[in-house]
Amino acid sequence: MPRACDYLLEGYTYHLTHRCHNRDFHLRFDRDRDVYREWLREGVRRYKVPVYGYCLTRNHVHVVAHVADRVAASDLMHLASGSLAKQYNLRKGHEGSVWEHPYQCTAIEDGRHLLNCLRYVDLNMVRAGVVSHPSEWRWCGFDELTGKRTRYRIIDVDGLIRRLNISSLDDFRAFYGRAVEERLAGSVQARDPYWTEPLAVGSHGFVEKARCQFTRRHSFEYEQVASQDVDTWMVKESGAPYGTI
Repeated sequence: MPRACDYLLEGYTYHLTHRCHNRDFHLRFDRDRDVYREWLREGVRRYKVPVYGYCLTRNHVHVVAHVADRVAASDLMHLASGSLAKQYNLRKGHEGSVWEHPYQCTAIEDGRHLLNCLRYVDLNMVRAGVVSHPSEWRWCGFDELTGKRTRYRIIDVDGLIRRLNISSLDDFRAFYGRAVEERLAGSVQARDPYWTEPLAVGSHGFVEKARCQFTRRHSFEYEQVASQDVDTWMVKESGAPYGTI
């Protein structure tokens, strides 16, 4: 998977993922997910990072955020994960790492690609078989995006609809609700690795533009994603290590 320390570029929207160490279930209890979310909300307030979506599972987290400032985005992720780890270790008497390091990142093109990524994130616990609808999992962004959660919000919905090129908040909420229902009516069980494992996902022009800005010396390869409802490509490192596509 692409490490954020190598591939986080300013001016792009990213799908950021962070797993618990050894995939342990350090977030299995409600209180721990509540702690992470509160620190994520504090990080948004403190560092002014626009967050467009999130999902906190029992052993990893997803955050979709726009990176206008690379340091601020890193500070946001470090504040949430570090604060959770401190409180978890104190409460449980736990020793050792809580998180795998570093967190991973995939650049996502604005518009339909971003919408599809948000839907994928919100449906995480449906794919896991924990709930039948994202509205039943209160540690994801679905209720904020559809207007059902109005207090202690994290998501910058106004910024999001500009990136999706949707004219109004009401139009977005109706459109997003339909998009989720359409996916629920089909198959949501399969994990789509192209949202987490490549360096960038979007049109061919978008992934090529992103690749040209990567400063790390490496060979790259492109692959078209056939299953999407919009022309979609991904770029990844050639000869990537075990665990990637």
